[in-house]
Amino acid sequence: MPNKIDDTPKVNTQPGWGCLARTYERGDIRLPHSHPQGQLLFAITGVMLVESANKRWVIPPQRALWLPSNVEHTFNVFSRTELRTVYFEPPFIALCQDFKARDEVHVIAVTNLFRQLIAGMFDHSYNAESHRLMASLLLQVLSETEILPAALPMPLDSRLHRAALEMMMHNNWHASLSQLAELATMSERTFSRQFVKDTGFTLRGWKQWARIYASLDLLANGISLKQIAFQLGFSCPAAFTAAFREVMGSTPGQFQQ
Repeated sequence: MPNKIDDTPKVNTQPGWGCLARTYERGDIRLPHSHPQGQLLFAITGVMLVESANKRWVIPPQRALWLPSNVEHTFNVFSRTELRTVYFEPPFIALCQDFKARDEVHVIAVTNLFRQLIAGMFDHSYNAESHRLMASLLLQVLSETEILPAALPMPLDSRLHRAALEMMMHNNWHASLSQLAELATMSERTFSRQFVKDTGFTLRGWKQWARIYASLDLLANGISLKQIAFQLGFSCPAAFTAAFREVMGSTPGQFQQ
């Protein structure tokens, strides 16, 4: 059974910002909630599905998600996740006049500078002034980082969504159309037609993209291409690499650089 978490951790944001480090296990579900602060979600390891206002974003370690203040959201955790969250009070956000997308939920690519700033903000060997400067610079970096599309659309229909989660949560990539349609209590024809309508992908095409997104956490943890290919149901490392290049536009090695 999934572990449904509905507590709201207390974070001191009196300086204008605050940090929270938390570990979630595979299958954990953070129930719908919101914060009066702007929120930056970044997983050092793990993959999570964040949902807000009928939109869904799959966030691997190579991506981060900005959530404006008072935006209700929830998330499902696909693998053990080390989450780092930075909260920003609205007046502190307003100091960064270049941050035009402050009121828009959006995904960004994680750069080396971004990682270092996040790590520094959780490092207690720095004093409060250094942390304030890091928080300010992090907002500036956000303002200059390209907004990425939600590259893996999740089905909006609750029945299709349940079937898609089953595949991703349990790495059940060999599930047949008939099995998934039965799980969604639909006919195979209705399932296929509605899936394309909801996601823009055929089931087969979506599975391919979903497997590549599932691989990003494994790559971030240094798992070999051979092991990743086996775990995600590819015939060999070369087949995984070819699929990865098709989806991400680069080889796994190039993506990690």
